[in-house]
Amino acid sequence: MIKKWILIFLVSFLFGCSVTSQSQSTDSIINTADRQIWIPADENELEQRRIHQARFDQIEKDIESLFLRLDVLGSDEINMRGGIKKITPGIASMDKTVSGMIKKEESRVNNLGQQLDNVRRDNKIFDSEIERLNQTIKPDPVFSSRDYVGAFVSFRKGQYAKSANLFRKALQSNPPYELTDNLLFGLGMSQYRLGNISKVSKPLSRLISEYPDSEKWYMSHLVLALTHYKKREKSQALYVLQKGLKKKPPYFIRSMFMNLNKLIHK
Repeated sequence: MIKKWILIFLVSFLFGCSVTSQSQSTDSIINTADRQIWIPADENELEQRRIHQARFDQIEKDIESLFLRLDVLGSDEINMRGGIKKITPGIASMDKTVSGMIKKEESRVNNLGQQLDNVRRDNKIFDSEIERLNQTIKPDPVFSSRDYVGAFVSFRKGQYAKSANLFRKALQSNPPYELTDNLLFGLGMSQYRLGNISKVSKPLSRLISEYPDSEKWYMSHLVLALTHYKKREKSQALYVLQKGLKKKPPYFIRSMFMNLNKLIHK
């Protein structure tokens, strides 16, 4: 009889512990400090977001419009500039050759025998070096005005992958100095339109560094600021805008700087 009462007591005790543990476990899960309340945006807030995005889209369109309004140099002018580029080194080389001939003549008068020996030795060294270079050096690619114009046409048609390839190809083919800033900006804008945000900075940073007097210097700052903003780098975007404003941009571009600055601050 005593064993029976002891058994009943143990069963009751274990049941009570189980209920208490479950109660404590359930209560411990509910922690008001960990609760989060999500409040969906109302119609007014959604409308403000749409207006905000529309302003960003308009700035992007204005930048493209400025870019596409730029005059593209004709093929005749490009060829003429290429001819001048080839003639200038030739004149410099001719002047260097004449100066060398005069010096050799003076040395010949002073010590003809020694000079002739030196010339023979130098000729052998030069011939050997020229032969080695001819075997290893490949000709530089030649700039094509067709690729240059085709890159702009592709960009205007919205074929950004094709325009990026053409801009990159033109940059690698020794383009005239006067066209390189166009090519760099076109490559940066094509990558921006493709959504390749990480590839936008390199060509535009080079443009800003090497072409401080280019009309695309200011536009590069605007695109870089938009790039930083899309990467959630708000402070970097504002820094780029302030840097561009310090150079006192023209009025119509300054207004774009100010509008973008306001939008990023919101």
